[in-house]
Amino acid sequence: MAAWGPGAVGGADGRRIFPPHAVLRHALDALRQEQRDRARALLQPVLATAEQAPDACVLADPAPLLRLAQDSSASLDWVAGHLAYEVLVAAGHSAFMRQQEWMARRASLQQEFHALFEEKSPVARLAAVLEKRLDRPVRHIATARMRPGLVAMALYRHEVTLAGRSQPVVLVEKVFTDRRTDQVKAAQQDLLFRAMPAARLLAPAYHGLLREGRFTSSFWAMVEGEALPVSRWDVVVRELLYRYWNEVPASGLKHGMRLARPMLDALRAIAGGEMPAVLAAHLPDAAAVPARVAARLPALEALVAAMPVFVLHDDLHAGNILVDAQGVPTVIDWDRWWLAPIGAGWPLNTPDATPPALSRITWARPLPPGVGPDELMVVARMAAVFRTLRGGRHQQAARHLAAVLGWEG
Repeated sequence: MAAWGPGAVGGADGRRIFPPHAVLRHALDALRQEQRDRARALLQPVLATAEQAPDACVLADPAPLLRLAQDSSASLDWVAGHLAYEVLVAAGHSAFMRQQEWMARRASLQQEFHALFEEKSPVARLAAVLEKRLDRPVRHIATARMRPGLVAMALYRHEVTLAGRSQPVVLVEKVFTDRRTDQVKAAQQDLLFRAMPAARLLAPAYHGLLREGRFTSSFWAMVEGEALPVSRWDVVVRELLYRYWNEVPASGLKHGMRLARPMLDALRAIAGGEMPAVLAAHLPDAAAVPARVAARLPALEALVAAMPVFVLHDDLHAGNILVDAQGVPTVIDWDRWWLAPIGAGWPLNTPDATPPALSRITWARPLPPGVGPDELMVVARMAAVFRTLRGGRHQQAARHLAAVLGWEG
């Protein structure tokens, strides 16, 4: 597909023709005035392709307009995408009404976003806020967009020049929309780092939230480093988990989301007969599995209830671990985390995954009587059942579930 930028529409040869917003708006006005020939004449140069006859009716066939709508959305020009869907509906293709309504919200969000983040100067927008958080007058802010998208968030790099400091303070700003899921992420992240120093979790220094209209931003110290090489993942993730297991969560995290509930709910659903067919297809003697899970549930619930909890990063992967020149890791993107029972998160890449070493845990966190490596692996497998089912990885979920059922505790 051709890429449709926010400022131009390209023809079959990729050349710029004219701004799509104006063309789409004029065509929409013509359709609303029942001037279909005029609307067709406006759209024909924009939507014609090499495969399409010059006199093809671009209004009768929804495909070219749909392609423009989808490409505009993919290039994050939601205003053009919304206009294209409006033209589709006005041309009589009512099947696209739902997409039009959905894109209307995105287009409105994009316009507000540009007014706030792109048209307003960084100094005017942020100086007063950052002066309070950095405890010095702000002289200048040099800003660069690090990520082009606003599907989930935008990302900015700010070099903040402060009075009395020769070197700027470099901050990263992550922008969340007003979607409920985004707001929950921002609030949970703020809860975590207001309660616990970021250094305890090997996270960048946190400088709080800023709410502006329909957007919420979080501010972090910029971390220089490269993503962890995948070849080092197995070693590094184990060391991180030992560290996190040994960190007692601050009392202020008592309202954080707890992993125990969805872990157990996933098993309870299976015990109640609500097992996805795609999961059953990967289990031997699947018909007997619900009864076996139901029989095992009381012991599993008791094990999870007795385990101490820790802060588990819910999106821990090599790309979220930055390593500096000395090999020191920093873990970023903490907008999803759980209070999880110790054992959760342990890497389980193979059926014979190495169990955790008790000596790396019990010096700092006492474990319940009778809990050993096998029990920690069961907790890890229970968490993995939930997370693989959530991610639609049913073959892996079946393997973890079979291991849970094989526990002889």
